[in-house]
Amino acid sequence: MVRLCIVFAALVGAAPAIAQAPAPSALSFEDAVNAAERAAESIAVARAEVDRAEASVSSARAGYLPTVNGTASYQRTLKTQFENISFGPPPAPGEEAPTNALPFGQPNNWNVGLQLNAPLFDGFRTRAGLRQARSGVRVAQLGVQSTKAQVVLQVAQAYFDATLAQRQVEIAEVTLTQAEQTFKDTELGFKNGATPEFDLVRAEVARDNQRTMLVQFQVQRDVSLVYLRRLIGMPVDRPLTLTTKLDTDDVETVVATARVAAGVHAATRIAIAQAKEGVALREAGVDAAKADRLPIVAAVSDLGFVNYESQPFNGEWFTNWTVGVALQIPIFDGFRRRSQIKVSQAQLAGARAQLAEASEVSQVELAQAAANVAASKKQLEASVRTAKQAQRAYQIAELRFQQGASTHLELVDTRVQLEQAQLNSAKSARDLRVARLRQELLPGLPIGSAAGF
Repeated sequence: MVRLCIVFAALVGAAPAIAQAPAPSALSFEDAVNAAERAAESIAVARAEVDRAEASVSSARAGYLPTVNGTASYQRTLKTQFENISFGPPPAPGEEAPTNALPFGQPNNWNVGLQLNAPLFDGFRTRAGLRQARSGVRVAQLGVQSTKAQVVLQVAQAYFDATLAQRQVEIAEVTLTQAEQTFKDTELGFKNGATPEFDLVRAEVARDNQRTMLVQFQVQRDVSLVYLRRLIGMPVDRPLTLTTKLDTDDVETVVATARVAAGVHAATRIAIAQAKEGVALREAGVDAAKADRLPIVAAVSDLGFVNYESQPFNGEWFTNWTVGVALQIPIFDGFRRRSQIKVSQAQLAGARAQLAEASEVSQVELAQAAANVAASKKQLEASVRTAKQAQRAYQIAELRFQQGASTHLELVDTRVQLEQAQLNSAKSARDLRVARLRQELLPGLPIGSAAGF
């Protein structure tokens, strides 16, 4: 009775610890891509770039608006050339000296004012700068879309890499169970004198090799899951169960989910659209450089209030107000403007060359992506057919071995072939999904993203 109480108390004490263990989180492919968009720092950086570009538009537009500045100053004159000049007869005895309203030689000088500068003509500099800023906004917005497509493809590869790694573990575990059963049967036959020691040693070596392979696959699975957790913003030590498998016919569903998450709908590649905006930006840069040759005309006004008393708020303030037009004509700057025009024209030529190259490479990558999908489909069909044949061959070999009609070597070779065929089938299923995803997301991916799995 005492022992039962002790056991019960131990179970009750262990219950909270068991309850605190986190349950595995079920994660589908759709959940993964949605979580990755929220957790991706690269998307946040791209959106911040859009905010910066939009602020640049406001800054460029300010060139059309007047500027108003307030000024305030105080000046104390210690010694002046006007100190011996008389501005009137000296005061009579007992009278105060008259206050001089002239600015010459005053010991105190208080000045408060407003300055206005309204542009009338700036040589089209503001227009060119505004075109540059707006092109920058469009490039940044396209960058957000491209970044989202890259994030979706990245998390998709990580998800199916982890799924493949888990499938490899499952295959290795089944193969290890088969190898252990073969070793037990061989060991029993050896004890009964029906099996030579050579077969027993081979069975033991095959089982141990399979254990090593299982450990390697488990490490790959754990590393893949850690990487996937990082991409979706999940704690790296949280248990995770992947619900989207490789052995289901859901390729088009996966592709549709990725397309919606990435927001890729345009037929034209974002990289080409960015290159076109780059050309427009450089064209505006050439216009801005040429605009530096033109004069600048502005309306100016200066409103000032002056006081010469030691206590300015007790005295009289005098008003100065001027209006006018200012003209600035560039004459000679040491050929700096000419050099800047040449630099801008060279940048424009480079942007046009990049656009042409992007268009050519894009056509090649479209064909390459389609070829990768076609090859992946054929490989999957062949690997599935091979895996079925290998499964049937292993069943026959196992039956022949149990009946004594074949050797242990034949059984081991057949089992190795079955495991390899199943691994190839799982990898082909993963490659097809990634190839279709890459093909579907290619409009949003940067140039050079068609190849590779």
